[in-house]
Amino acid sequence: MKTRLTLTLITLVALAIMVTAVRETRSEAAILDDQTNPHYKGGSTFNLAGAGPNVARCGAFPENIELSFTGSGIDTEGGFNTAVFSACTNTATNLVFDLEAIDTYAQSGDQVFIEADSFVQTVNPVTCVATNTHGVPFRVAGGTGGHSGATGQGRFHITSNLTPCNGLTPPAQVWFEGVISTPQ
Repeated sequence: MKTRLTLTLITLVALAIMVTAVRETRSEAAILDDQTNPHYKGGSTFNLAGAGPNVARCGAFPENIELSFTGSGIDTEGGFNTAVFSACTNTATNLVFDLEAIDTYAQSGDQVFIEADSFVQTVNPVTCVATNTHGVPFRVAGGTGGHSGATGQGRFHITSNLTPCNGLTPPAQVWFEGVISTPQ
């Protein structure tokens, strides 16, 4: 009886070890097969590259204008990147809408396409700073190369100086966190 109990315990321990090994193997494979980065984070600096009317995209001028920016940053998906983006803004309400960005990774040349929800910038006329009051939702809307068909989402924050307020032109800042996935 004692021998039978010992063999049963040894068998149960062996089965437990096998189940643990199979689960670990499956979760490692799932991570590699999934191609999801749940810790997609980064930041960039950017400068105004242009501003002007684009009635077809932004609506009536001079109340609505299109702004274009260039910059660079770093993130946990592809490392160092250059960024170009544009958005429309309503100069009376400070509403920013139709924001579209393209990040290009220096190492691979892959691009990631980003679209953002509309948001209102809060302006402090004493410090000449504009910022969003809460995280702005964004979507990953595809890409090129290894990021073709990429999807994901997250939130970003943005701060900038209002040049007409104080005459200074420092780069603006954006930082974000979210999730990004690439199909196989």
